[in-house]
Amino acid sequence: MRTLRLLLLILIGLTSFGYAANATNKEEKVPTQNNKKAAKEEKKYNLRFAWWEMPNSVPDLYVLSGNKYISVSPRNMSMSPGVALNCEEKVDLLKKIISEEKDNNGRPKESYEIYSSINLTQTESRDVGILLVPNQQKNIAGARVFDFSARGFPYGSFIAVNFTRSKIACAVDENNFVVMPGGFGKSPKLFTKRTIAEIGIKATEPNGTEEQIVSTKIVFSESMRTIYFVVPTQGLNKYDIRCLMDIDTTPAKSSESSSTPSEDTTSKSTKPKKEAQ
Repeated sequence: MRTLRLLLLILIGLTSFGYAANATNKEEKVPTQNNKKAAKEEKKYNLRFAWWEMPNSVPDLYVLSGNKYISVSPRNMSMSPGVALNCEEKVDLLKKIISEEKDNNGRPKESYEIYSSINLTQTESRDVGILLVPNQQKNIAGARVFDFSARGFPYGSFIAVNFTRSKIACAVDENNFVVMPGGFGKSPKLFTKRTIAEIGIKATEPNGTEEQIVSTKIVFSESMRTIYFVVPTQGLNKYDIRCLMDIDTTPAKSSESSSTPSEDTTSKSTKPKKEAQ
C-alpha cells in the first residue's frame, strides 16, 4: 500500500510525454448545460485511457462532450481506443452511479460523480494517453498524462519512465541514455524494421550502489512503441518493471508485424526476465 501511495504521488507530480488512436464510443444524452464557457476556449483532444492496475470494482466511466456522456473503457496497462473531445485544459472522468430509487418511468435513477480530474496541461500534445492510478480506499483515481502523438512518441521508439529515487541507465543494443529520478528518457535509436535487440536497465542509488534490473532480449519493430516503467518495491528486489506496448493496427503495418510473437511484446503489464546470474 505504501508503494501504491508513492507511485500515485509520483504519477501526479511528474513531467509529461503520451498516447493516441480512433474508435467508436457509446454515447448517452444529458441535459444541456447553461454554464458552458465560450467554445473558443476549448481545444480538440484525442484521449486514450489505461489502468496502472485494475481496481477491485471497475467503475462505469464516461467523459462529458457537450450534452452527451461518452463511454470510455480503460485497459490494464494497455491504451483504450481514442475518444475525440473538445474541452478546455482539464477533463473530468465521471463514474455512473445507479440508485435504488426509481424515476417516474419506474427505472433506476442515474447520476454521475467525478472519478478523476485530469489536468491536460501535463503535456503540450493534443494526442494524449492517460494512465489511471486507482485509490481503492477513496474510490477515485489519480491520473498521469503522456504525449502519445506520432511526433512525440513515434512508432519504433522506446521510452523509460523512472518512478524511483535512483538514477536509471538504459541500453538498447549500443544506444545508451540516462533517466533521472522522477523523469523519463527516450532511446536515441528508432527501429525501422523488426529487430531482436539487447536491452539493459541498471539503477544507481544515491549512495552509489548499482543494481542490474533487466538484461534480456526483446522484439522491436517500426509498428511498435514501448514504455518501460521502473518502479520501487518493498520486496527482496528493490525495483520492478512494468511494460506498456502500443501497436499500430493500420493494415499496412499490422500485416508486417503479425509475426512478432514474444512474451515481452504483449500490450499488457510485463516483467522482463533478468539475466541468469
